[in-house]
Amino acid sequence: MTMPANTVRASSLCARLLWLANTLERPVVWLGRAGSWLILPMIGVILFDAVCRRFLRKLPFVIDNGLYTIMNSPVLQDSEWHLHTILFCTSMAYAYIYNAHVRLDLFRPRFSVNGRLWIETLGGLILLIPFLALMIYHSWSFFQMAWDTNEGTSVLIGIGHRWFIKFFLVVAFVLMLTSALSIVIRLIIRLYGPTDLHDATQLKKITEPTHSAFS
Repeated sequence: MTMPANTVRASSLCARLLWLANTLERPVVWLGRAGSWLILPMIGVILFDAVCRRFLRKLPFVIDNGLYTIMNSPVLQDSEWHLHTILFCTSMAYAYIYNAHVRLDLFRPRFSVNGRLWIETLGGLILLIPFLALMIYHSWSFFQMAWDTNEGTSVLIGIGHRWFIKFFLVVAFVLMLTSALSIVIRLIIRLYGPTDLHDATQLKKITEPTHSAFS
């Protein structure tokens, strides 16, 4: 039995939209996984800084050999929040893609599957996407101001070129917008598309009444 022409066209359109959603997700997933490795040097820097501050920097050997400046280096301390900023900015959208962000789902169990999907869709279209577009606009201005003035650190021997780290705010919100568009496309396909594409939308966790990203 052949399928009606309208059904075939709708299925083809949904398949193309799903391809678009997958394409939008790729840079989000790649940068999220790459950025996650920064947790290792960040932990190392924090541990080194904490041990030096608490136990080593006042030792006579350290002071006599000029090691105090290394153990109390503003560059070392600046690098902690630089690494943390890059890690956060590259992983925020990644967490959204996998529904691992914090949720306060007080009323979620009371809604039907379609109700949950509609809440996600309307929230994405009405609240999330406009908010992210606004944040991209303001974060770009924030970055451009740092670039134009060649903003540096408040400590002369710290890490300069603050525009570099502020650019990651732009990256973060662009990635979030990309992931939001991908999720909204998947939600629309899940609501209006053919049933044979439901699993391909990868929205099972969103449709569940309760969800833990780590279960």
